[in-house]
Amino acid sequence: MRAEIEDFLVHEADLLDSGRYADWLDLLHEDFLYRVPVPLAREDPTQSPYDDVLEFANESKSFLEMRFRRIASDFAWAERPAAMVRHFVSNFRITPEGGDVEAYAVRTNVMVVRARLPEVPVIATAGRHDRIVRQDGVLLLASRVVHLDAEVPTESQLGVIF
Repeated sequence: MRAEIEDFLVHEADLLDSGRYADWLDLLHEDFLYRVPVPLAREDPTQSPYDDVLEFANESKSFLEMRFRRIASDFAWAERPAAMVRHFVSNFRITPEGGDVEAYAVRTNVMVVRARLPEVPVIATAGRHDRIVRQDGVLLLASRVVHLDAEVPTESQLGVIF
């Protein structure tokens, strides 16, 4: 199972890197939710370094479909020319959830490099918490929470899907 989930996430990263957004959306469960909580610099190490309420992103599958349709349209001037993006996914930690549905909690580390000339490439790192389920024999990404490693991320960092 571990190898299948790792292959699934590497394939998912490849689809994002190559701009194959329709194929990437096919990997998402209908109830998929993509969340990016706001990082906080707290002095108390017992408190979470991420806000419980504020989020940079809280996007459903249907919202992401609209976002990618806009990028493909003639109206996304900020996306012309398209940026080059590379995902590096590592440190796979996979835990079966049990229950009636075959589901897995998957934690990974990710580094995303986004480059568009003449700008300097932007590197962002994060921890991801995914929930992957098997539906009709196929693995699907049911949810993703991204914990950014930057307290004040740039627009370029927030513009990519981690």
